[in-house]
Amino acid sequence: MKNFLRSKKSKLVIILIIAAIFRLYGINWDQNQHLHPDERFLTMVTQSFTAPKNLWSYLDPKKSSFNPYNTGFNFFVYGSLPLTINKITSSIIKIDNFDYNNTTLVGRILSTIFDLGTVFLVFVITKKIFDHKTGIIAAFLYSVSVLPIQLSHFFAVDTFLNFFIVLSFYFLILLISTKSIFNSIFIGFTLGLALACKISSVLFIPVIGMGLLFYLLKYKNFQKFLLAGILIVISFYVSSRIADPGIFKNNNFLNPTPNPLFIANLKQLKSFDNPDEFFPPGIQWIKTKAIIFPLKNMILWGFGTPLGILVIPGVIYSAFILVKYFKPSNRLTARLPAGQVQQYGGLLILFWTLFLFIYQGVQFAKSMRYFLPIYPFLAIMTANFLLKCFETLKQRFGKNIVSLIYCFVVILILVWPFSFISIYSKAHSRVTASNWIYKNFPPGSIISCEYWDDCLPLPLGQKNYTYYHTETLTLFDPDTPQKWQKINNQLAELDYLIMSSNRLWGSIPKVPGKYPITTKFYNDLFAGKLRFTKVAEFTSYPTIPILNIRIPDDIADESFTVYDHPKVLIFQRSQK
Repeated sequence: MKNFLRSKKSKLVIILIIAAIFRLYGINWDQNQHLHPDERFLTMVTQSFTAPKNLWSYLDPKKSSFNPYNTGFNFFVYGSLPLTINKITSSIIKIDNFDYNNTTLVGRILSTIFDLGTVFLVFVITKKIFDHKTGIIAAFLYSVSVLPIQLSHFFAVDTFLNFFIVLSFYFLILLISTKSIFNSIFIGFTLGLALACKISSVLFIPVIGMGLLFYLLKYKNFQKFLLAGILIVISFYVSSRIADPGIFKNNNFLNPTPNPLFIANLKQLKSFDNPDEFFPPGIQWIKTKAIIFPLKNMILWGFGTPLGILVIPGVIYSAFILVKYFKPSNRLTARLPAGQVQQYGGLLILFWTLFLFIYQGVQFAKSMRYFLPIYPFLAIMTANFLLKCFETLKQRFGKNIVSLIYCFVVILILVWPFSFISIYSKAHSRVTASNWIYKNFPPGSIISCEYWDDCLPLPLGQKNYTYYHTETLTLFDPDTPQKWQKINNQLAELDYLIMSSNRLWGSIPKVPGKYPITTKFYNDLFAGKLRFTKVAEFTSYPTIPILNIRIPDDIADESFTVYDHPKVLIFQRSQK
């Protein structure tokens, strides 16, 4: 045991254990209430899958029972590979006797497993490009980053996609560093699996193109360069075809034509990326600033503020080192052949990070999870920066002082993930609110529910929402006299006004030009000018351990709070 603890492997094992604890703690965070809408949808689609008759039936897009378009879901913009993996796994592993619950819980555990795989890949990639010590630091930084921890608690496609992109990058580094042409097959194969998770994986193609260019410049063998490119394309097509047959039009492997319904779904989804549309999930982004909004969320919430602050100089340092190496006085192509894997890998990491961040940062939709694929690479750059800082400080102040600084930095970084997972140590705020409603609302009360948000109370034991009469307020609809005539009539009948998250009141008032009347309604409600008085508020903010200091995160990207720790507000009609 002592020998193991002293070995280099022990540190990585400890980091993986820490990462697993952060990701598995409170895995049933919503107490089987299924409070993540994407999870609900993916769970329903997964349950609709049935075992295919044979391999050929599975590979035929028109017959495959693992194709959502054949199981009653005509709008599906994800890849089906994560669902296929979950269907197979959940049919073997039973965590909950109720199949619907079991599918979600197994999906969450799979999400954790794939993200643990990413932690390991961060280590091996960093070790390959830099050294073992930097790899350990990079793996640690990614393992304690808040957004990956949160997304590992959800059965969604993000962690699966992230894993396969990082794995593809690993094989790309191997191709450049070892010259082995067989790595090309694995690059394409893993990218095809990423495509079978989500279409956005195609954004990684320019990185592979740049890696191939480095391969050509380093080894100066055009035939192998061409062969590598061909092998990548073929393996990419074959693996995506096998992993998600539904993407394609028919079962002819020589016909790569995509499924017209899938393309139509993507076009329909893209049409919602428009500030002029009244698409509810998009309202939150209308007034957000390109680049600034995602950068702020990444620093404050995605990594956690201490680590997020360190990420910025980490990127700047990486860029500085690369610019210094490929200095303007020399031709870039003259320097590349002499470059080691550190320079090639560093360039690819920096290029991918800046490319995805800028591309996604100027899009209309800027959800935090869209930036997950650059988190591993930001962790790598930050680790390299920190190690260089510690080495410089050690030379100046000595080992003992630097050890104290090192411990302080580690503790400071750990405060954020420990604070975040505190939300999983208590009942979900909607569950708590539901218990309060059953205790305090007389049966037969008329209560409200905001359209496009989850209604309360949730079913708890023998109690359910049928105890009350629910009026659904369509507040996301365009402001028209007809809309407000209906809502005013509903408000006149209500006993209680319930808002189960900030999904509406946190986004609509930000665009008063689009929703002038609805904005005034929310402003008047919170100012106490309407005939409703706030009687209850339920929150589950991240809380700093021991100090018990809450960290309000209402200003974070909506998707960061509304699923696992939304703020619930309840108003009662005034007796005046």
